[in-house]
Amino acid sequence: MLAPRGMDLVIAGVDVGTRSSEYARALEGGSWDALLQAIDREVENASGSAGARMRRLVLSSWSAGSGALGRIIERGSSHVDALILLDSLYGSYMPGQTSLAQGQLAPYVALANAAARGAPVFYLTHTEVPTSGYASTKEAATFLLRELGATPIAVTSRGDEAPSGAPGDRAAEAGDALRLTRMYDGGSLYVRGYAGAGPGEHCAQLRLLPAILAEHVLPALRR
Repeated sequence: MLAPRGMDLVIAGVDVGTRSSEYARALEGGSWDALLQAIDREVENASGSAGARMRRLVLSSWSAGSGALGRIIERGSSHVDALILLDSLYGSYMPGQTSLAQGQLAPYVALANAAARGAPVFYLTHTEVPTSGYASTKEAATFLLRELGATPIAVTSRGDEAPSGAPGDRAAEAGDALRLTRMYDGGSLYVRGYAGAGPGEHCAQLRLLPAILAEHVLPALRR
């Protein structure tokens, strides 16, 4: 467990491999409920307060970790107070084509729709990293916005000059690895596109998490 300095939260990290399917399998059966119970036990032990439990739940994934989040969301087994996907939303192509089928990513589209109406925060980022045989994070984000009838705004400035609402401090640290190219804000839905197309740029997305939590998620949870 990691507790970032100055943030009133606990982070439980899960690493089970490099493929989405590995994360999906990790939550089969009662694994998700068992994980939540284990987190509660750790919170109780660390705080020294008997019966201490988590009050809010924020789900976040990077890269293949979305395989786990998809299972959690589809089952609807837990109330989610915020969702953060860092270069982590992929999709499947229609047979013989290079486009996503209608109805793809339905749980995420539903959450994005709710967030656009002011429901729990949904923060989605993507890079330009290409994929083979399935839809990249940029394609998935474009598809999701299209399903909502939403149009992102093109950003021509460098990432370290990111407009209001973008986590510019982290972009400044990472330089071109976090050069913002497009963005969309609607209600509690935030979409950010970045120019990077390599593994370094993909990994740099993790640097965005503290700013996203501090600037968007935690203020929303405290309201």
